[in-house]
Amino acid sequence: MGGHLPRHTGVPHSPKNRVWAVTVALAVLAVAATTWWLLRDPAPYTLRKTPAVQVTVHAVKSEYPEAKELVGDVDLLVKVYVQRLEAGDSTELAGIGAPWYTGRERAAQQLINRYGAHAGEPVEALVQDPVVPYLAGVELRFGNGQRQVLHLTRDGDAWWLQLGHGDPVAP
Repeated sequence: MGGHLPRHTGVPHSPKNRVWAVTVALAVLAVAATTWWLLRDPAPYTLRKTPAVQVTVHAVKSEYPEAKELVGDVDLLVKVYVQRLEAGDSTELAGIGAPWYTGRERAAQQLINRYGAHAGEPVEALVQDPVVPYLAGVELRFGNGQRQVLHLTRDGDAWWLQLGHGDPVAP
């Protein structure tokens, strides 16, 4: 009647059970990683429900396949830009400017003053041939015939508007 604990816990420590436990652990880890990957938002900006914008983004005719790939990369930023331009909020517009640039809010207000009234019309965005992988040019054509060229820069997975003063290649 000593204080002996049973050695057998009821779960056999066979190689088959160990393989099963490792398999279950790996499956749980894979599901968690996949969920995280699908739910993460690599862009630090999103389209809002209002104001609704009509923006068509496509590449100029090009012999380079990178031009069409670039359209998919910058599509969201261009639409967010037109939406923030139409909303007329310089703080919100400055928020999609490259974070290492200075004077973003002032530059945003200047863009709103110049182009904001036309952002509610259909806008065509032509993505230019990429010269280097982390810079892009996009020509906006507003419904009234007015045009604007956006210069974009990439930092990691995010594309940013070159807004204000800064070096597009040195974040």
